[in-house]
Amino acid sequence: MRLAIVAAAALVLHDTAGAQDVIWNRTVEASANLLFGAATGRVASLTAGVARADSGLDLRAEMRFSYADAEDAEGVSSVTARSSKVLLGIDHHPFARFSPFAFGSAEANLQQRIAHRYSLGGGAKLRLVPPGDNEASISLALLWEETRTLRPEPGVDPSIALARWSLRFRANRRLNGVLQVTHTTLFQPVADELSRYTAETTTGLAVTLNASLALTVTLQDRYDSEARGRGASSNHDGQLLFGVRAKF
Repeated sequence: MRLAIVAAAALVLHDTAGAQDVIWNRTVEASANLLFGAATGRVASLTAGVARADSGLDLRAEMRFSYADAEDAEGVSSVTARSSKVLLGIDHHPFARFSPFAFGSAEANLQQRIAHRYSLGGGAKLRLVPPGDNEASISLALLWEETRTLRPEPGVDPSIALARWSLRFRANRRLNGVLQVTHTTLFQPVADELSRYTAETTTGLAVTLNASLALTVTLQDRYDSEARGRGASSNHDGQLLFGVRAKF
């Protein structure tokens, strides 16, 4: 699995010779939130990505990291959440109405008790609107996944390998010259047992300040039907973040 992700990373960083109208996008987004009053805490998130696209190929890589801590009634601070994720993707003919793709990811998540989770898969995307400022698409994929539990119970196998379906809806709408709304819903049930699933929704609002900077508000909610079984306090993992995005 690690070799597959490294190979995908090499493809993402490789500039295909002879491509026409290649567009490179590099973004960094830093976000945060604070709790005060009855509860005191802070949440911070960093996302960095690079992508290149032309009519033949879309290659992208993204890194996400988030951290949260909180103080109890005695003023003792403790880490309540920490997660990291690397995503890699390749789309063939990304501007076509129908396009195949492949992807891989690696992640760790303290609050959902995931020591590591690797996935690798492929599928196809159907574009619902023509290419432009607005986007709407739906995709279906099949992936292989391996999850290792963080601090498993004695006698319990810490690693689980399985296959999942992956259904994704993505929309991106620019309301005017400065305001942009994005939404992604991801549903990933186990291939032979649909009641075991993960689901993730991300809704974002960006206000463009200039060609390089935008203010952002992001609401994320992730659900893992087996998180409690790994020792997590909840199957849900949600964040509301306010940040700044830079493009260069």
